[in-house]
Amino acid sequence: MIRHYLKYFLLYFVICWVGVSFELYFVLEPFPLHWQYGIVPLLLVAIFAYFPAKLAYALEQKVERRVSNIEIQQNTSRGEQRNSKLKMDHLTNAISKDSFNEIIGFKIIESKHTNSPLSMILFDIDHFKKINDTYGHLVGDAVLRELSEVVRANIRESEYFVRWGGEEFIILLPGTSLDGANMVAEKLRRAIESHRFPTVGRVTSSFGVTALRTDDTIKTFIERCDEALYEAKESGRNRVKVKI
Repeated sequence: MIRHYLKYFLLYFVICWVGVSFELYFVLEPFPLHWQYGIVPLLLVAIFAYFPAKLAYALEQKVERRVSNIEIQQNTSRGEQRNSKLKMDHLTNAISKDSFNEIIGFKIIESKHTNSPLSMILFDIDHFKKINDTYGHLVGDAVLRELSEVVRANIRESEYFVRWGGEEFIILLPGTSLDGANMVAEKLRRAIESHRFPTVGRVTSSFGVTALRTDDTIKTFIERCDEALYEAKESGRNRVKVKI
């Protein structure tokens, strides 16, 4: 704004100075002009320079927003192209951790640019080691596969279902608030709890939920969700905990 104001102030000052000089020395008879007579014209120049400067600044901001929106659309298009080539976990057919590391950075930037919510759910299977020790790893793998199908049936296509590692999973929810993500997590908890798995029967999971903050990095975003999951497990498992 200051840059535009100075530009118009100098322009109007020069125009005023040239006009007054022409009138005094070419139209009227020359006479000595005291500096005090210049105060009023200078104030008028200062006032009238503000309005075109404000308009120029508003137009500049509008152009910058339009360019920013174009860049976001281009990034979104590139992101969608990348999503079609995601690496999937061979056992659960969830998105692999490596591919998720690429997605989350892009989604955080997109969320902050568009001022739209971005939430995350981190969950794992309660006492999964006991399942492996009791029934064997083949049965444990079957539980992971079937649980993944249950999760996919209860989330939207726009949400990212990721195998984070072992029996841990992440769901990234673009455009979803913290309250909305909490509802999704509770829905998944009930769906898993009510499902009957072959051989092992009942299985439960614990969930941590958080939403992106303006000062978040990838690390702080995931760590806060992990803290919420830890609280869910410490408070008895088979429950959802939210961390703001």
